[in-house]
Amino acid sequence: MKRSSLIITIILIFCVLLLSLTWAYFRNSLDSLDLPDTSISETYDRHYVLIPDEENPVLWQAIYESAYEEASENSAYLELLSQDTGSAYSTADYLRILIASCVDGIILKPDGTDEVRELINDAVAENIPVVTVLEDDSDSERISYVGPNSYQLADTYTELALSRLDGADGEIMILLDAESVNPVQTLAAAQLTRYIEQQKAEGQDVSVSLYYLENSTDFDYEEGIRDLFVNHSPLPDVLICMEEVLTECVYQALIDYNEVGSTDIIGFYYSDQILDAIEKGIIPATLVVGMDEVGSYCIDALNEYHALGHTSSYYNVSLSLITRENVTDYLDNVQEEEG
Repeated sequence: MKRSSLIITIILIFCVLLLSLTWAYFRNSLDSLDLPDTSISETYDRHYVLIPDEENPVLWQAIYESAYEEASENSAYLELLSQDTGSAYSTADYLRILIASCVDGIILKPDGTDEVRELINDAVAENIPVVTVLEDDSDSERISYVGPNSYQLADTYTELALSRLDGADGEIMILLDAESVNPVQTLAAAQLTRYIEQQKAEGQDVSVSLYYLENSTDFDYEEGIRDLFVNHSPLPDVLICMEEVLTECVYQALIDYNEVGSTDIIGFYYSDQILDAIEKGIIPATLVVGMDEVGSYCIDALNEYHALGHTSSYYNVSLSLITRENVTDYLDNVQEEEG
């Protein structure tokens, strides 16, 4: 009996020693990790949320970064919702969630649907100010719109399109998303026709047409542009794309159908693909909205509304161009961000 007790005692002592050594090892391992001090937490006065457009991740990331910096400097936290194209949530779904969460402000690109418009109105009725970005819905109760105006877009596109014709007769076609109800782009397209007529050279014959593309499925843009390239011969002298995705699709079609050099693309914003095309001289130019301004103006509008109960209904942002002369600056910036 004494022998058995001794064996049990030895085993227990061994187990205690083993557990002590194991605990000491894990404690030293944890101490060696550079973990953040969870006892220190930042506090914010307000919680804002940005609902991005999943089709333009580069553009929305730029908006978020500038808006986040501005918010942080004004004791506000800006949350970026998922940009995952596989997300099961729509803009309307996100709006319902944010209204129920009682956030302090919402930034979004409206889709023109009655459902989203009504939810914007519901948010404002619950004292949650909503700022629309790049596309406006002036029929809603949004407190402010941040983006370029139709006159800016029309004037810039007109100057670029006529410079590509260089005084010769020609055809200019404007590509638009049939599903997007964007009054800024719609007005810009209408004004383009008038501006071109006013600014073209004396005796110059220039026709302007609109080409609407469906976008209800993932491949509608590609199919619509394929129809354009197959059925419209010769191609228009200038194709104006008012969406980043449209710019990429038209550029890819030029490659696929061996039509490089047969038309000039004037694009909107940029991606790696668009910058590469500009560097190669395939796309002459693309318009860029001042995303730093967009982000900071969104936060300014929300902060001013909370402080004063009102804000400017419209914040105008600048436009610039990316051409072959300055494309390396943007390529360098993209490489720095990726690196």
